[in-house]
Amino acid sequence: MADIIGQLDGATNVLLKVPPLDEGRDVCASLLGDGERNVLFVSFTRQAAACVDQVADEPGLRTVGVITVGDTSAAVDYEGVVTENVSSASDLTGLGIQIGKFLSEWDDPVFVCFESLTAMLQYVDYETAYEFLHAITGQVHAAGARAHFHVDPSAHDDQKIAGIASLFDATVSLEDGVEVRTRALLEG
Repeated sequence: MADIIGQLDGATNVLLKVPPLDEGRDVCASLLGDGERNVLFVSFTRQAAACVDQVADEPGLRTVGVITVGDTSAAVDYEGVVTENVSSASDLTGLGIQIGKFLSEWDDPVFVCFESLTAMLQYVDYETAYEFLHAITGQVHAAGARAHFHVDPSAHDDQKIAGIASLFDATVSLEDGVEVRTRALLEG
């Protein structure tokens, strides 16, 4: 996994292309950094407790936050974990406000896991999702944070995946092994 991080060369926003039946948890965990840090999960698909379980034993965590979206449970049995819920999966404005709140209140470094774009696209149209992602990736960059966004590439046509990928500094594809592409390679 260290090789993946090295290939990303400081990319701020990473699109993590995960095929169905592969949750990509090992790669996801490596993208959440190590050492002293804050971790924010944004989840359309997993309950807050499952997100926290992913990093509960990690050394160096300062604060863990989870924003659940829709009917996903925000309840956790961990002390010090901050949870929020955006009740409507189509409320991207509310979601953006919550993400911005975490990014502005926490000290560096902050790592964000957004799961999943595929689920989000079930509730909003592509253009709305694109505009939201443009704003959020800008917020992440401005905050000096690092984020990765899960997407199932088989659930979307190639044109939509390419459009979404244009917003990111890098992509990590787990479709046929592991392939890392940075902005220079994405543009070429």
